Amino acid sequence: MTKPKNEILGMTTVTYKYQITIPKKVREKHKFKEGDTIIFVEEDNRIYLKSSIE
Repeated sequence: MTKPKNEILGMTTVTYKYQITIPKKVREKHKFKEGDTIIFVEEDNRIYLKSSIE
C-alpha cells in the first residue's frame, strides 16, 4: 500500500491573541461550520486538525 502524498491546502497566521483562521479551501473540503469543535492532534512532531465529530 502506498502512502498518500501530502497536499498543502493553505496557510494561516497566528494573531496577537493566538487565534488562527481556517483557510476557505480547508473549511469547504472538510465541511467545517461555525460552532464546530476542532481537535488539535500532535503526531511525530506535527500538528493535525481533526473534527470532533469523526
